[in-house]
Amino acid sequence: MSRLNEYQVVGRRSPTEKEPVPKLFRMRLFAPNEVVAKSRFWYFLKQVNKVKKASGEIVSVNQIFEKKPLAVKNFGIWIRYNSRSGTHN
Repeated sequence: MSRLNEYQVVGRRSPTEKEPVPKLFRMRLFAPNEVVAKSRFWYFLKQVNKVKKASGEIVSVNQIFEKKPLAVKNFGIWIRYNSRSGTHN
């Protein structure tokens, strides 16, 4: 059984002469390890903000630990599935 950890990944587009201080993007992701968290970060950032791994950089990756592990929490889940008429989010 794999255990998922929560990670905060912060990344941005690589600095250029045109944009020396690019906008930072932060995501909180669930992944089994840090490498998968970075991979999922680039996957979602590519879909939403048109920033690829080749033209960007990771600023920081932090594991988030629960403050109250016995408290009940609610999470939203993003479901993606294929049907006969196409892909739905």
